[in-house]
Amino acid sequence: MKHELTIGLAGLGLIGGSIAQALRNRSDKYRIIAWDRDSKTLEKALSDRAIDIAVTSELTEFQACDMVFLCVPVYAMKTVLEMLMPHLRPDCVITDVGSTKGDVSRIMAEAGVSDKYIGGHPLAGSEKSGYQAAKANLFENAYYVITADESTPEHRKQLLKSVIRDLRAIPLEMTPEEHDRVTAAISHVPHVVASLLVNLVKRLDGPEEYMKTIAAGGFKDITRIASSSPELWTGICLSNREKVLQTLAVLEEHLSEFCSMLQQGDKEKLTDFFRTARVYRNSFADMQKSIIQRDFDIVVDVEDKPGIIATIATALAQKGINIKNIGIVHSRENEEGALEIRFEDQESMNAGMETLRALGYGVKARV
Repeated sequence: MKHELTIGLAGLGLIGGSIAQALRNRSDKYRIIAWDRDSKTLEKALSDRAIDIAVTSELTEFQACDMVFLCVPVYAMKTVLEMLMPHLRPDCVITDVGSTKGDVSRIMAEAGVSDKYIGGHPLAGSEKSGYQAAKANLFENAYYVITADESTPEHRKQLLKSVIRDLRAIPLEMTPEEHDRVTAAISHVPHVVASLLVNLVKRLDGPEEYMKTIAAGGFKDITRIASSSPELWTGICLSNREKVLQTLAVLEEHLSEFCSMLQQGDKEKLTDFFRTARVYRNSFADMQKSIIQRDFDIVVDVEDKPGIIATIATALAQKGINIKNIGIVHSRENEEGALEIRFEDQESMNAGMETLRALGYGVKARV
């Protein structure tokens, strides 16, 4: 079979592995060459037929690549680029999947490849990592930001956009500066705030640990991302330090304003504060994949009695619907159901809701 494009993947973790699987599943036009430090990962990808050629130390195979994805952390980008550079054709498009773009753009400029480089950031992910967590549908309907230098030829941008569309993602073009400003506000600072809230409760909690015991519902929802990799988020915050600090400064101003309104007992301003947030939050596109990976959770209105979890789980299993987690919600302020179920994806959640409603249960998706 003659392939139209040869794609190189430097790194076969969650993102690199998902790119390989998505391109292989969606189209026959790609020949995929992959490098990874872990030989077992390469062997698994070969056995899955996600890649055509596995590379360990000898990188000459990358000479055939029309496009190379650097699927490694930002701190490793320079080392991997220097390793690959001698083996890349002059017309090869270089892209990455990093969470920040300013640092990577500077690395590319220092290496003299700005005209070949187009930054990339798929706004999709998982709480899991590594090739074993890769999924062919990871990028479906997710925005995939690309950032390009003014010197980047248009045909190279269009080539990358066509590959992104074959991932079933939606290309969205920004400048590196815009990307880092946007992601600081909607991803990086929210991770910081989630961790601050968890650490705040840890500090305020007493020896009885009442706060820890009843922390559920809303608190768990808004702090879920605090469970992400500490090493990963240390690297991201340091890489996007300037924009994160600027955003935190604005947050500090807003917090000060809120404290002032509360101290003055200004009911009108406080109500307007919460109303503004509610209206803007409700304007978000519900089904669009987000840079912060969403959970597919539902709450089921059931009586908390022995055997109810087994009953519900069996009903779903009989329909072939897999669940990630199921359990009784013991702290239910602002909750409408006693049972919480988490699914792997949107399709499973929809099927689960349909099944349980058909059995007469009250079911609501968590927004």
